[in-house]
Amino acid sequence: MSVLVMMSGSESRLDAIQQDFSAQGFDEPIWVPGDDFDPEAVEMILAWKPGAQDWRPYKNLKLVQSWGAGVDHLLEANLPAEWTVARFMSQSLKDRMVRYVCSQLSNWQLDMPRLFQAQKSADWAWHDGRWGKKVLILGLGELGQSVAQGLLSQGYDVSGWSRSAKQIDGVESLNGEAGLEQGLAQCDYLINLLPLTSATRNLLDEKLWAKCERQPVVMNVGRGASLAEDDLMPALKSGQISGAILDVFSTEPLPAVHPFWGHEGIWVTPHIASISAPEDVIALACENLELVRAGKAPRFPVDLSQEY
Repeated sequence: MSVLVMMSGSESRLDAIQQDFSAQGFDEPIWVPGDDFDPEAVEMILAWKPGAQDWRPYKNLKLVQSWGAGVDHLLEANLPAEWTVARFMSQSLKDRMVRYVCSQLSNWQLDMPRLFQAQKSADWAWHDGRWGKKVLILGLGELGQSVAQGLLSQGYDVSGWSRSAKQIDGVESLNGEAGLEQGLAQCDYLINLLPLTSATRNLLDEKLWAKCERQPVVMNVGRGASLAEDDLMPALKSGQISGAILDVFSTEPLPAVHPFWGHEGIWVTPHIASISAPEDVIALACENLELVRAGKAPRFPVDLSQEY
């Protein structure tokens, strides 16, 4: 039996991935597209954007392991509903997300781009900053909870909105439409960490901005398609929101002609808030394969019917 690695757009990593499996002591065959292999011998597919295809030949598959925390790429692949699917999650992924969110909020409050420009002309440019304390996090999964704890440690008042109520020390848990409206009305910073589903696609739109009463700064570190991009710049112009810090986009890389690049109220970063460390992905994949072989559930399972 063996593992098939399907990594669309990351083909240059394939040789390294095979070496990473070896480093974990995994001595079974590791196949990649183009190899001569028997689909019936594949027990696990390690996948990133595999695309829709005929999955029927993989009759003995036990697990599809996502390379990333997001699984919307697997929803598009039309996997059989009965297959076991797991997403990636690790402490390093959470730590990096916390550092990104906290540092970007600090950079915004201190208006660091203005200070960098002032330095070029030896301008002292003292200012008192642009402060806010109330944060609303959309999505209280593994990453959202870690970000919430990180922000609490820096003195923010943190609320979190999710499909169901959560119990997190120090965090106001909100759910449902009424909870969302309450959170939007009181936040200075709005951070999206929701997975991409049919319900969250274009969630950040003009209707949502209209419910914001404190002109929040919006940070999208979840999925690009959760933001209705055409609605963002009008919301900035009207003053419904004060700014946007964007790390994910509907089209990546963000096209050079995209208007977000030139807008002074929008910060663009190239999907670097949190990155899957290959050695951590491989370690989890090996662990999950052993679990499903033993008839147990994998860590970080995915319910395809719920889309995450």
